[in-house]
Amino acid sequence: MKAKISVLLVFIMVLNGYFISTASAQPGKLVFGGKSEVITELNYNLDEALPTIDPSLTTRTPSIMMVEQLFIGLVDLDDETSQIKPELATSWTLTGGTVLDFTLRNDAYWSNGTKITAQDVRYGILRALEMPVDSNYAYVLYPILNAEAYHTGLITNPDLVGIEAITDTHLRITLKAPNSQFLSVLGLWVARPLPKTVIDTWGDQWTEPEHIVTSGAYLLKEWVVDDHILLEKNPDYFDAANVQITKVNVTMVDAETALTMYQNGNLDTVVVPYGTTIDPIIQQEVSREPKASTYYYGMNTSLAPFNNVLVRKAFSAAIDRRGLIRSLGTGYPAITFTPHGVFGYVNGYEEGIGLPYDPAQARAYLAQAGYPGGQNLPTITLAFNNNGVVHQDIAQYIHDCWLNVLGVDVQLQSYDWEDYLNRLAAGEFQIWRLGWGADYLDAYNFLHDGLIVNQTALGNWNNFTYWNLLNQASLTTDQLLRQGYFKQAEEILVETDAVVAPIYFQESITATKPYLELTNSASAEDFSTWRITAVTEEISTDTGGTLVSNDGEVQVSVPGGAFGEDVVLIQRDASGNPPQNGFTSTGQVFDISAYNQSGDGVNILEGQSVTMQVSYEDEQTNFIHEDTLSLYYWDETTQSWIMEPSTIDTENNLITANPTHFSLWAVIGESYDFVYLPMLTR
Repeated sequence: MKAKISVLLVFIMVLNGYFISTASAQPGKLVFGGKSEVITELNYNLDEALPTIDPSLTTRTPSIMMVEQLFIGLVDLDDETSQIKPELATSWTLTGGTVLDFTLRNDAYWSNGTKITAQDVRYGILRALEMPVDSNYAYVLYPILNAEAYHTGLITNPDLVGIEAITDTHLRITLKAPNSQFLSVLGLWVARPLPKTVIDTWGDQWTEPEHIVTSGAYLLKEWVVDDHILLEKNPDYFDAANVQITKVNVTMVDAETALTMYQNGNLDTVVVPYGTTIDPIIQQEVSREPKASTYYYGMNTSLAPFNNVLVRKAFSAAIDRRGLIRSLGTGYPAITFTPHGVFGYVNGYEEGIGLPYDPAQARAYLAQAGYPGGQNLPTITLAFNNNGVVHQDIAQYIHDCWLNVLGVDVQLQSYDWEDYLNRLAAGEFQIWRLGWGADYLDAYNFLHDGLIVNQTALGNWNNFTYWNLLNQASLTTDQLLRQGYFKQAEEILVETDAVVAPIYFQESITATKPYLELTNSASAEDFSTWRITAVTEEISTDTGGTLVSNDGEVQVSVPGGAFGEDVVLIQRDASGNPPQNGFTSTGQVFDISAYNQSGDGVNILEGQSVTMQVSYEDEQTNFIHEDTLSLYYWDETTQSWIMEPSTIDTENNLITANPTHFSLWAVIGESYDFVYLPMLTR
């Protein structure tokens, strides 16, 4: 059955573009029993190539996301609450503020069948610290006793690092000082347990599909570099019973190509590229959510003229962030660095922290710096990466702000991503752009982790008061004190020293098929928590069969002889055009289609019919004359909804029809007072 469905899904093209989510069945509501098999194959895209899946070397977003699927951590962040929750560790204690003792679960196994132990956790952390400095994210592990000295080569004995495997299920981590955010750090990719024997055997090749041994919800079955990845559910994963999606097909194409694939039904969710015009039907599937991520410009304090704080303040205060957001159509203007939704966030506009758009003040700063009207300034170049037109558009908009406000004609220079990162790390740029997204929801991750990796690009800026405030924030668990420390640090960063000019807080704009239910992860997506609601049923040409939707609202009964061959029947929640004026939908929109074993779409034989029943809730009939409810199908030729002869049982909230074809369906009725709802939504 599963093998057949994987073939059939390739042929589900145009109709997939019409889906919209529907509500789950409610207690006391009529639902059909014997639900059909849920489709469990996901199609996903990474919009850039995958550089590595080695947790010790991972720094880029695609790699982080893939590590999340393949390797478990000591702890994890709950997708819904963003709170720390157990993963490999079932419990832990903190003694004296510096000694963490973890009890590990005894039912977690590597994909080769060996048990995951405390020794594997110790090895994974030490291996990250053994990588060359600046090659990975190991600096977040520096709160561990002697971790920094081991990473930088000041000590070479790993036994001096504060991590001990007391027994197979007892791990002890000793910190050099109390650290309020360290548990969150242990949920990051760089602290994942790793299989030492496999890495010792295969060296740099250990992550190849034929060699890799993993511990997460998925196994790596295929990886063709720059092309695709195939993941399959790991039957030995300790929480496998709660993983619904059994196969993930991951492509690696640019965002524009991915959107086309989504519109053609070949991807189940996709990031909507900046500046894209979306088809009105697809628009119903688009969601916009604030993202714990900041888009910002950094200034090199060792390169003229940005070695002058007044120049830095002038350039920041000359940026019309609100105007930029209106131009882009996405994001939220930012004058502080830590975004909304992260502990320690400061609303700069309300708190009076940061440098808001103020042309007169910006010109005054520049004049005080000795450059009135931009006179005598050296040539200034703004650097940015060229993968994505949004960076060019932002740079051009801000260029115009600087020209109009300060009289400074800044040169714009773009680079390929890899070249850009190398030049940035070398400190070559006067002004440059980057973004920082949350690894964990604490301002320390932005104000410390997000900057320390780019100190060279910032001209080795080093403000003792700033770093001391962050150190104090890490030492205390008093959240009011921490909030105060972060607020003071923000003021130094974006106003007093003005080394960073925040531009905007980003938002996530994604299109998702209605049959796919996502969780909102604060960091990397976790496919193991996603759910697909589309269902299938094998229908025999001799005996027929019955398909029941995942929510129990839709039942299709097929008699024997309705098809000339065995078929697979598929039901999926859908999106559709609004009904004509004077009519309203209950929000129940779905597609029914049938495919043979070759993957070709088939329809009901002439002279045959099926029985389709749809149940509805009283709340769905608001603004609708209930006794006028009927099934309607979408006619592509006339581009309109056509009534299917139906009967309605208002006592049991049940609509029945006997269609002779399959299509896109909706439950529609006449509106009270001709109330017109412009979209078919639940």
